[in-house]
Amino acid sequence: MKYIRTKDGVYEINRYYESRDYYWVKQDCEQPIDSDEILEQADTIEELCDEFVAYHKTLKLTYCIRPTPFKKQDENFNIYGAIWTNKGLIYVAKMNEQGELELL
Repeated sequence: MKYIRTKDGVYEINRYYESRDYYWVKQDCEQPIDSDEILEQADTIEELCDEFVAYHKTLKLTYCIRPTPFKKQDENFNIYGAIWTNKGLIYVAKMNEQGELELL
């Protein structure tokens, strides 16, 4: 599976049309992403994240962590992968029960 990062988010690639030089992505994108908009490409979501954020459910505290020490989801925490944009830090993924990041 391949992922791409633009200035606004991280997306899973569904198709790449080489002759037209653009990517079609799986999320709610109505338009394909032109290749000149792509900042990075990777095989995993973790490689494209700038920060990992742990939110403690009981204490309602947020911690920035890098790299993430969590190998699986902890019942006390929600773990998010995030990127810096011109709008600030935005969450792009959440860790599932198996310890894998899934795009939001």
